[in-house]
Amino acid sequence: MLDIEPLTEESVPAIGALEALCFPDPWSEKGLRDTLREDYACFFGAWSGGTLCGYVNATWVLDEMNINRICTHPAFRRQGAAKALFVALDNFCRKRGVTRFFLEVRESNAAAQALYRSLGFTETGRRPNFYENPAEGAVLMARILPEQE
Repeated sequence: MLDIEPLTEESVPAIGALEALCFPDPWSEKGLRDTLREDYACFFGAWSGGTLCGYVNATWVLDEMNINRICTHPAFRRQGAAKALFVALDNFCRKRGVTRFFLEVRESNAAAQALYRSLGFTETGRRPNFYENPAEGAVLMARILPEQE
């Protein structure tokens, strides 16, 4: 059972550890704290017991949300954490009038692209050499939040 909760500054060490495990270019704890303090940023975490098993960070302007980071601890992948984080993000967005989502994903990350497609994202373009360490292009994806029924 996963608990999805907004993340706070007390969560930064756990976020930093997850970043280091999942990304070749992890954000620093200072960068995480600075972003957490921004009014236009949101962070949600998926917890299992006392373990942060996934998190999402996104920023928004008006009705658009950019998903900056989403990751799941390798031991918790394919157990619904990422989908649960997107549900929390959708609920957050509906309350704020956000209707459009954007993200970039590595061209080689077929698993993430498949997840995003299953959540309604479509490819909108490509950015060559977007990533470093290792150098790689990005697939741009977007999604419109469905109308509430």
